[in-house]
Amino acid sequence: MDRYLKEVIDLHVLIEAQFARAQGTVAAMVERFHRDFTMVTPGGAQIGLGEVASLFAQRAGAQPGLSIELNGLETIAQWPEGAVVRYRETHHLPGQQAKTRLSTAVFTVEGGRPLWRHLQETWAA
Repeated sequence: MDRYLKEVIDLHVLIEAQFARAQGTVAAMVERFHRDFTMVTPGGAQIGLGEVASLFAQRAGAQPGLSIELNGLETIAQWPEGAVVRYRETHHLPGQQAKTRLSTAVFTVEGGRPLWRHLQETWAA
């Protein structure tokens, strides 16, 4: 598994711990993102790193029992300074219907480590 796919998995482990159990820190998650990170949410909103950090903080412990399932991880393109990957992300909450998104992420490498540069999420049909 390449380092970009590993990064997708590692970040989602942190997100699940934060949202489900309020474990971990927002800082530990935010340091994985490029300072100019952008995102298009499943609903079409365009947000930056500040809004993502706020979302991480607001959801701390707010989704008890959450589990996040990732599959279909694939590196679409890779070059010396980054990559584009796609994956399918499903959130499972007790007593609720699962919510699945199709995601495409752009990574850049700084200081020898991959950083999230852009993320596009779309609700799965």
